Amino acid sequence: MKFISTLLFASLAIFSANANHLPTTDFGPGCLNFQDDGSWNQVPDFVTNDPFLVAPESPFRFSSDTRFPDQAVRVGATGELSASDYDWTLGIFDTKAQNGGAIYEAWYKSNDHGTFATTWHATSANGNKHNTFQIVISEAIGGDMGEGNNVCFCYGDMQWGPGNVHVASSNSSDHTHVDFSGGTYQNAAADNSLDHKTCCFHADKLKQLGSSADFASLCHSRGTEAGSNGDPHFKTWHNQHFEYHGQCDLVLTKDPDFADGLGIDVHIRTKLVRHWSYIKNAVIRIGNDILEIEGSSVEFDSKPHYWINYESQGELSQFAGFPVKMFSQQGTAVTKNRIEIDLSSVYPGQKIVLSTYKEFVKVSFENANEESFGTSVGMLGDFNTGQTLARDGVTVLDDFTDLGHEWQVLPSDKHLFREASAPQFPETCIDPEDPRGDRRRRLDGSSIGEEEAETACAGIKDELDRKDCEYDILATQDMDMAGAY
Repeated sequence: MKFISTLLFASLAIFSANANHLPTTDFGPGCLNFQDDGSWNQVPDFVTNDPFLVAPESPFRFSSDTRFPDQAVRVGATGELSASDYDWTLGIFDTKAQNGGAIYEAWYKSNDHGTFATTWHATSANGNKHNTFQIVISEAIGGDMGEGNNVCFCYGDMQWGPGNVHVASSNSSDHTHVDFSGGTYQNAAADNSLDHKTCCFHADKLKQLGSSADFASLCHSRGTEAGSNGDPHFKTWHNQHFEYHGQCDLVLTKDPDFADGLGIDVHIRTKLVRHWSYIKNAVIRIGNDILEIEGSSVEFDSKPHYWINYESQGELSQFAGFPVKMFSQQGTAVTKNRIEIDLSSVYPGQKIVLSTYKEFVKVSFENANEESFGTSVGMLGDFNTGQTLARDGVTVLDDFTDLGHEWQVLPSDKHLFREASAPQFPETCIDPEDPRGDRRRRLDGSSIGEEEAETACAGIKDELDRKDCEYDILATQDMDMAGAY
């Protein structure tokens, strides 16, 4: 189904997405990631809660009755989508009754696969708290939205309330009738039930739940992927990417309460090469077990290089009681190995993956959520806010050189690597003189250019990962680096 290419209110200007207004947000499966990539259009400023803006043709038919023509979508200032004739309304976070002074901004996009999404950024009346949320509607039933679903309510960081969740349609015999209120979000200490959650359903079938439906039953906590790789790139719990090119041992993450008190420590060791660095080793402790991994630059070396409790190539079928699987790429010149620690017995669906590509080491936390890493600290930042914090848990460090120095492994963090490597505290991390300047010099005289790097990395879905891949190729002058992603 094609979309109307222009707004019905054509006289209203549409602005490109501006990341200064709406933060980059990874809403997870079933939702559309918001990022400043030019694909999002900003809804003209909402002066009041009304009028609504009439937006492009909807892919979504609240009723399955084909006698009714396709409807346009109204984007509401207070977190609502509705049909142009108000036949149906989806309210993800309606606050007009409680917080008339709130400021809303919204962006929308559609694609050729019959999906329309609107993302709101709502600022509370006092101006210092923010909520970010999204509605996705689609003619493509199922897929990432879940089998049989055509609507997803996607919540990012929710800092203030109250706000109502509701779904409604006209009370006509020709249309599905839903009179549903999902409850009110207060953001009290004991109620953060919407933070980083996704709630998907089929609009036609929602009527079966009735007016007393439990909205929470439709929702699930959204996992995230975080970690570090390459030369080296860091991905925080909120999918923010940054680089730190110093050489030292770093605390990637730690939490003494992990897995019912077993505790976890993950350290990485970076090595400086001219004006950039890479992760040479990684080590993880859970409970009393310690596992270290290292890459290899030797061609056709398909053997994983690891040490379990300081024993080289020791028995590794489980780690701290969690099942372990190992994978090796055989018969290729490039060394590519992976060790997966399955956390499902405590945290369903979650894994910690230690992998190598040539001499480069990668650590990733798959489907992590607040239950598993909500109180962790380290280079990956605060799980709930996404901020990169100092050890005091308060100071925000936006200079990533400062962040690297702050999270250098200290004696109090325990030395987990089997061997010491300079620098060790009190010696500070060794920083390159000018990594950005050197990168420019490398590009000026390099044999692999930006276009070639872009082509090699074009198949990577996530834009930020794709940029990291391009940077790795340009830094190392090695086209094979695309295989690390």
